[in-house]
Amino acid sequence: MFIINVILCTLVVHNVGGDTFPESFAFGVSSAAYVTEGAWDAEGKGASIWDEFTKINENIKGGGDGKKAADGYNKIKEDVQRLKALGVSHYKFSLSWPRLLPDGTKSSVNEAGFRHYDILIDELLAKNITPFVSLYHWDLPQALQDQGGWANSSSVTWFKDYANLCFQRFGNRVKLWTTIEDPLSITYKGYETGEHAPGLKQPGLVYTVGHHLLLAHVEVYLLYKTSFKAAQNGQVGLSVRFDWFYPDTTSVDGDEAAMRSIAFRIGWFLDPLYHGDYPSLMKEKVALKRTALGFPDQKLPQFTPEEKVKIVGANDFIGVIHFKSRIVSHQYNNSTVPGYYNDQDVVLSINTTLPKLEYRPELNPQSSRRLDREGLTEVLMYLKSFYNTPAIYVTQNGLATCGTLKDQHRIEYIREYTTSLLDAIRYGSDVRGYFLWSLLDGFDWDKGYASKTGLYYVNFDRDDRPRYPRSSVEFYRSLISNRGLTEDLKSYRAYPSDRDEFYYGKFPDHFQWGVATAAYQIEGAWNEDGKGPSIWDTFAHNGKLANGQTGDVACDSYHLYKVDVQMLGDLGVNIYRFSIAWSRVMPDGTVRSLNQKGVDYYNNLIDALLAKNITPMITLYHWDLPQALEDRGGWRSDSIVSWFEDYARVCFEQFGDRVKHWITFNEAFVISWLGYGIGVFAPGVYDPGAGVYKAAHNIIRSHSRAYHMYKSNFKGKYGGSVGITLDIEWKEPLTDSVDDSLAADRAIQFKLGWFGNAIFGGSGDYPEVMKQYVAEKSRRQGFNSSRLPEFTQEEKSLNKGAYDFLGMNHYTSTLVSNQPRPDSQPSYEQDQDINTMADPCWPSTSADWLKVNPWGIRYILRWAKQHFNNPPIYITESGRPSVEGLDDPDRIYYYKYYINEMLKAIRLDNVDVRGYTAWSLMDNLEWTSGYSPRFGLYHVDFTSPNRTRIPRKSALFFSQLIRENGFTRS
Repeated sequence: MFIINVILCTLVVHNVGGDTFPESFAFGVSSAAYVTEGAWDAEGKGASIWDEFTKINENIKGGGDGKKAADGYNKIKEDVQRLKALGVSHYKFSLSWPRLLPDGTKSSVNEAGFRHYDILIDELLAKNITPFVSLYHWDLPQALQDQGGWANSSSVTWFKDYANLCFQRFGNRVKLWTTIEDPLSITYKGYETGEHAPGLKQPGLVYTVGHHLLLAHVEVYLLYKTSFKAAQNGQVGLSVRFDWFYPDTTSVDGDEAAMRSIAFRIGWFLDPLYHGDYPSLMKEKVALKRTALGFPDQKLPQFTPEEKVKIVGANDFIGVIHFKSRIVSHQYNNSTVPGYYNDQDVVLSINTTLPKLEYRPELNPQSSRRLDREGLTEVLMYLKSFYNTPAIYVTQNGLATCGTLKDQHRIEYIREYTTSLLDAIRYGSDVRGYFLWSLLDGFDWDKGYASKTGLYYVNFDRDDRPRYPRSSVEFYRSLISNRGLTEDLKSYRAYPSDRDEFYYGKFPDHFQWGVATAAYQIEGAWNEDGKGPSIWDTFAHNGKLANGQTGDVACDSYHLYKVDVQMLGDLGVNIYRFSIAWSRVMPDGTVRSLNQKGVDYYNNLIDALLAKNITPMITLYHWDLPQALEDRGGWRSDSIVSWFEDYARVCFEQFGDRVKHWITFNEAFVISWLGYGIGVFAPGVYDPGAGVYKAAHNIIRSHSRAYHMYKSNFKGKYGGSVGITLDIEWKEPLTDSVDDSLAADRAIQFKLGWFGNAIFGGSGDYPEVMKQYVAEKSRRQGFNSSRLPEFTQEEKSLNKGAYDFLGMNHYTSTLVSNQPRPDSQPSYEQDQDINTMADPCWPSTSADWLKVNPWGIRYILRWAKQHFNNPPIYITESGRPSVEGLDDPDRIYYYKYYINEMLKAIRLDNVDVRGYTAWSLMDNLEWTSGYSPRFGLYHVDFTSPNRTRIPRKSALFFSQLIRENGFTRS
C-alpha cells in the first residue's frame, strides 16, 4: 500500500498531462445478454442457469426473472441508434452461450442465435461502432450445469469449443474479446453463498471453480492466438472485478489485511497470467485455514509445470470491473465452516466519510453507495506497478440506483471516475477505454428490477419496454464529444443544487397551522336530526365502497365534536378546516328545507372552536351533494348554479358572523372527473368526454357566483375571505426533452389550470392550450363544436379575480411524458396527449396513487405564483397514509420534508403561503377505500362504539412544529 502511495505522490510532481483523453481512447457502454435480451426461449434458445435460478422467487429481490428483461433481442436497431446518438466508439455486450449452443456443446448449434448476433454486429459496424464481445457473462447453459458446471474439469473443453465457434463466426468483424466476466462473482456468489446462479452453497468448490475458469480463459486465449489472430488481428482479455481496499488506520495489522484482500481478489486471477502462479500469500493462507478446519483437500489447486508455462502471458489486456472501495481490517475468523472470507481473516467496512450516492440520503444513513474516485486510480496504479503496465480497458463502471431519471448521482459518479482515469493515464497507466455500465436498465441479477443501472430508463411495467433517456445521457454524450470534462461539464447538474437541501428557518409570525377533515368522512349520523341523504350515502349503500363500508357512523363526530375540539386544542393548531354537509343543513338541497338542527350542530362546533381560540375555515362543498339535487341533474344541470348560490347564502347568513375563511369547493377536479367522468366516485356517472366538462363548467360558474354574492352582501359586514381549493400534483417532465417539458406544463394546465385559470389567471377563461387541444380532438371525433363548454363574456368577467385566496391540496408528484393520441376517444384524460408515471425512487405508500416526493410541493407553489400572480395560498390538505398503530415515522418524515419544502417556497421563492392544514386530524372514511387507509394524526378505533381517538407520534411532532413555527438546527 505504501509503495502505491509513493508512486502516486512522485507522479503528481511530474504531471505533464491535460484534461482530455487521447484520440485513440475508446468510450463505450456495456451490457450483458441475460440482463437485457429477454426472449429466453425464442428461436431455439436453450435454458441457462439463470433461467433455472429465477424460477425460485426468493432468489431475486422483489422476485422476477429475465424472460423478457429489456427485450433487447427484439430492439437491436433502435438500441444501436441510441448508441450512435450517444457518440460511443465501442459497445461491449455478451453472447448468450445457450442461445448459440442450446445444450452447451458444439453438437447443438442454433443458427437463429448466430444470426441474431450477426445482425447486431453488422448494425454496430454500419454505425461505425466497434463491437467488444464477452464470451461468457454468467449464463451457463443449464444442460452443462446438470453435468457439474464449472466445477467439472470438462468445462474447460466445453468453453473452448464454444469459443472456437464464436471466433469462426464473428471473428472477422470482432477485434476485442473478453473470455469471462468477473470470475470472482461466478465462484463466490454462484458456488459458495448461492446468491447467484447456479445457487450452490458448497464452499469446497470455490477454488476448483476459479481454477477451471482460469484454465478455460487460457485455453481460449491460446486457441485464438494460434488459430485466429494472424487472420483476424484481434485481442483477447479477461475481465476481473477490482474493488479497492484501504487499510484501516486504526487497525494494527491493517496494511497486511489490505494486501491479503488484494491478493484474494486481484492476485487470484491475475498473478497466474503475469507471474505463473497464484499469490504465495493466498496459497499459504488457504492451506493454513482449510487444513486447520479439517479440509486439507480444499487448498488452492496447483498448476502443473506445463500449465505454468502456458499460462504466463495468456492475456492481451486486463478488463477492469470497478464499482466501489472498502476499508479492510484484520480480524481472525474463528468460524468452523470453511469459506472464501473465512480464509482471509479480514473485515470489510464502508468509509462513511465519503459522499452518499442515494436519492434521499436521509432515508438510508448507512448506505454502502459512496463516491470514491481515488479507489479506481489506486487499482489502475497497482496494476501498472505489479503487472508491468498492462493494457487496460475499464469494462464495467457505473452506479446502481433506485432509478430516478434526473440521475444527478450517476452524473457525479461518471464525472469523478472519469477524472480518476485521467489521473491514472497521466501517471503512466495504459488505460485504453472506459465502458459505462450500462446502456439500459435490465434484470440486475439477484437484485432483479429493483436496481437500475442504465443511462436509459426502461419501463418494465409496459410490454413494449419503452426506453427514456436519463439526464446522464446528455452528460455522457457531451463528455465523449469533448473527450473530457469542459468547465460546463464540471458543474453540470440534472437539477438545482438546493432541491433536496434541508432549510433551517422560521415561518412568518402570523402563519396559520391547522388540520383538515370533511363532513361525510367523520360526522356519521347520516340520517339523524332531519339530515337528508347525500350522493355518498346512496353510493355507499349501493355497495360501492371497499368491504361494503359506509359513512353511516364514521368517526361519529356529530356526537363527539367536543372531543375533536379538545384534540385540536391539544395539538395547538390555530385553524381548523372542516366542511358543512349540504344535506344536513338543507335536506333536499333547497332553502325551503332548512334544517335547524343541522344549523345548530355547526353553530355549536364553531362556538366550541372559537372558545379555544381556533379559527374555523369552512368548506361549503366537499363532494356530498344532496341526493335530491342529483336526482334533478346534479352538477350537469345549469340550475345547480342557483341552487349552490342559495346554499352558500344560507351558510354565510347563519355562520358568517364568526367564520372568516370560506372555501366554496374542495377538489373540483375530483368532483368532475371521478364523479361525472369515469364514475368511480359518487354519483357514479360515466361520461368522460362531455359530462366531465359540463360538471366542471358549472362548478366554476357556481364558485364565481358565490364569491361575488359574498363580496356584495357579506364582506363589508363580516370582513371574511372566500377561495376555492384545487388539488394538484407537481408534474415533472419525464425526460429533459422539450416535448416532455411542454407535456408536463400542459398536464398542469389541464388540471390546476382547468379551474384555476378562469379564476386566478386573469382571463376568466380556460387555458388556451386546453381549449386548443379539446377543440382539435372534438373536430377529429366528428363533433360540430368543442366538447369543452364556453363562458359568456359576462361569466368571464365574473370568473376573473373571483378569489381572496387559493386553497391547494397537494399530496404527491407524477412524471409526465408527451404521448400524441390523434385517434383518441372522447375523454378528458385522452384529450391531454400525455402519459404519467411515478419516479421509481419516490417511496411508496399504502395508497397506490401517493408517492412521497417532498420537493414537488415547492415546485407547484412556484408554478402557481408564476401563473396566478402570486395569490395568497393555503395548503388545505397534505399528508400520507400509514400503517395501523401509533408509531408512524413515515408520516413524520412526510410532514417534516414537505413542510420544509413549503418553507423554502416562502423564504427562497417568495410564494405567499399563509397557512397549512394537514390531512388529517384523525383516521376517517377514505371514500371508496373505506377505513383501511390511515391518514390521521390521531388513531381512531373503528371497532369501538366510542370511536376512541389516540394521538400518534406524528401528532406530537406536528404539535412541536407548530410551537417552534419552523425548523432550527437544535
